[in-house]
Amino acid sequence: MNSNLIDKLKSWDGVHIEYLKKLYNSDNTNADFYENLVSICTTEKDLQKVSTWLIKHHYDNGHTLSNSETERLLTSCNTAENWEAKLHLLQLLPHFELTEKSIIIADDFVRNCLTDSNKFVRAWAYNGLYELTKYIPELRTELEFICQRAMEIESAAIKSKVKKILSALSKKKNE
Repeated sequence: MNSNLIDKLKSWDGVHIEYLKKLYNSDNTNADFYENLVSICTTEKDLQKVSTWLIKHHYDNGHTLSNSETERLLTSCNTAENWEAKLHLLQLLPHFELTEKSIIIADDFVRNCLTDSNKFVRAWAYNGLYELTKYIPELRTELEFICQRAMEIESAAIKSKVKKILSALSKKKNE
């Protein structure tokens, strides 16, 4: 693991994204940058928020990680404690190609996030379950039930996300 990168990540003030964008632009061509970010995310709990942000930024810019790096990242998702790190991982889920092993891990992670205290994490957890239906079609019926329940108990912000999921599920039924 790169201690220089760890020092750079620790130098971030936790607020201003410009610092992270500059770091990304200066380091993203380094061959081991993403391998180090994934390692940091899996071993340095206090740096999960910043490392997952950089990985998400990478995807937002139209790039990907190797399958082995995404597998390593997913195997660490259940250790994420920071709500923003969880959110980033949930937002990345649609971009990942899951394997048999990572499907199980992602399913556990997503289900844990459904009860998170943060409403953004919960909203994206519903979306995460929807993403998992692409790999586990039998999950659709359960997801519909979970979403119907969410429409009764969740906040308006979460209901908005859940409505979109229910609409997508309905479209798939009619195909």
